[in-house]
Amino acid sequence: MVTIFDVILPISTLIVAALLTIPVFKLIRKSTYKTGLTLAWILAVFITAGLTIANLAFSYYSTANPVPLNLTLDGTSNPTIAASFLIDAISIYMAIIMIAIAAVVMIYAVFFVKSADRPSDRYFAVMIVLTGALIGAVLAGDLLTFFIFWEAATAAAAFLMLYRKNTFSLNATLKYLIMVIIASAFVLLGLSIVYGLTGTLNYIALRNAIGGITGADMNLLIIAFIFIAAGYAIEAAIVPFHFWLPDAYTAAPAPSAAFLSSLVDQGSYYILIRILLFIILPPAVGGIFDWTLMLAIMAALAMIIGNLLALIQNNIKRLIAYICVADVGYNLIAITSTTQLGLIGNLYFFLIGGLTTALAFMAVGIINSHGFRTLDDFAGIGKRMPWTSLALVMAGLSFAGIPPLGGFIAKYFVFTAAISADLTWLAVIGILTSVIQTAYIFRLINVMYSKKPKDGNTSVIKENKYLLIPVFMLVIAIFVLGLFPDIVLQLLQPILTQLPWAIP
Repeated sequence: MVTIFDVILPISTLIVAALLTIPVFKLIRKSTYKTGLTLAWILAVFITAGLTIANLAFSYYSTANPVPLNLTLDGTSNPTIAASFLIDAISIYMAIIMIAIAAVVMIYAVFFVKSADRPSDRYFAVMIVLTGALIGAVLAGDLLTFFIFWEAATAAAAFLMLYRKNTFSLNATLKYLIMVIIASAFVLLGLSIVYGLTGTLNYIALRNAIGGITGADMNLLIIAFIFIAAGYAIEAAIVPFHFWLPDAYTAAPAPSAAFLSSLVDQGSYYILIRILLFIILPPAVGGIFDWTLMLAIMAALAMIIGNLLALIQNNIKRLIAYICVADVGYNLIAITSTTQLGLIGNLYFFLIGGLTTALAFMAVGIINSHGFRTLDDFAGIGKRMPWTSLALVMAGLSFAGIPPLGGFIAKYFVFTAAISADLTWLAVIGILTSVIQTAYIFRLINVMYSKKPKDGNTSVIKENKYLLIPVFMLVIAIFVLGLFPDIVLQLLQPILTQLPWAIP
């Protein structure tokens, strides 16, 4: 049986670990084994946090066919006005994925960021806090609790972008913060209206209360949800609110870009699932308004604009950032379909998209560290840095949806869900933009392996074998999940039984 203690434990574990990280690093800097001790500390933190999430998952699934649990922070039985946590198959799945991806990126960061640098202690502490905030957000049971955790995550994200302290990172972070402030204002305005009309922000209570609202109040409630959705659309970098993302991810260090793209960006879709599929419901099953066409148009724009802008990029890191913009569109297709297959496709795409973007930024980060940043710089790099280049190629092929990698299965679910929901036109756009994506991915591969460096230097570059360990952990994961998707699909099956309103 799950208790509130089981829910709070993983969040509090990470927050306490983050507070201890700075004094621990003061001791580590006095040692001659700085990197080894840093790795030991990070592993200890994430193994402990992982065990607390495993305990939560096993406690929840200890009973057959578990139902969603609405647990309040103060222990009251009425969650309508109390801060609450919702434990169900979706929140458990999201928490597992987040702690797993965060752990791999943190291992990469240990070998990428010099532990002797003074800001490194704060850097690792912020990454740990960010992980805790994200887990708190996906376990939240009401819109206000989610908002608090999510705002903590976005504040931490700004620090990760600003780590290099140069003009470009400062401008990118400032742009990000301005957009986040605007987004927060939209969300707060929407939340105040929703609470005024329904008397609750709890997911389940709010869904039940919506059925009793009619007339002018219903129109006002629709406007409120539009404000909320618009706010989170800005933070999810959904076109046309995407322009902060390429600068932010290009300016951020490789571990930051990997962390933010795989967890914060991909995790933004979680709240859209909660709002659109859990609270206001799809229109075909009693939803308060038809939001599918609006979301379908935004999905099409994201796929088209993201891929076309990626096609003309010369900076490889910025190219990957625009692929993230395009991935927003593929994820939105799954939500727009409002089918069980679409929901599974969205959650599977969240995992594969997170793994692939993290892998791409990590591999590009290694190559960037040797001074290669543009498409011209990457000429011949496949032979000079064979292992890192192989990892980047695997990420690119997964982005393009080439079998047998995980990206192929993810896009197959997404496009099939669109066709089954009579959104064939959207699936066609998705397939055509995937062709564009394949074109510039193969152009990059051609430059890496078929072109000769302009300076004529073809000497092999020594690759950091420790950095390659977390990189190839992700390569293996993408390959295995592409061959055996049932590993993940088994975790997603309980979700369908808890969302009976999803259209079969």
